[in-house]
Amino acid sequence: MKIISSRNISYAEMLKMIEDLVERGVELESIELRVLDYLRRFNKCKRGDELVKELEKKGFSEVTAVMIANISPKDVETLKILLSFESKNYGEEFLSEVLQIINEYCGK
Repeated sequence: MKIISSRNISYAEMLKMIEDLVERGVELESIELRVLDYLRRFNKCKRGDELVKELEKKGFSEVTAVMIANISPKDVETLKILLSFESKNYGEEFLSEVLQIINEYCGK
């Protein structure tokens, strides 16, 4: 097998991919079943793939947007920790706006 390309994807997107395989009748291997179980337990944002796109529009890198979608921070301090891959500093107002966007896509 040869890897042609790679990209970062959210837990939500991976969960959809694996569930699609299951629906098509593909028999999953042990590791795939463990990943499926993990994603069902820990995916905090069912619309994570949409959130990633929205965060990229706000200027975040793909890796940061995916981390934010997967962790779904609830406060500015946690969000700041996830911004370590970004090369710029963000103001409190912008970060509060980002938290509102996260809540729109991931809130219950």
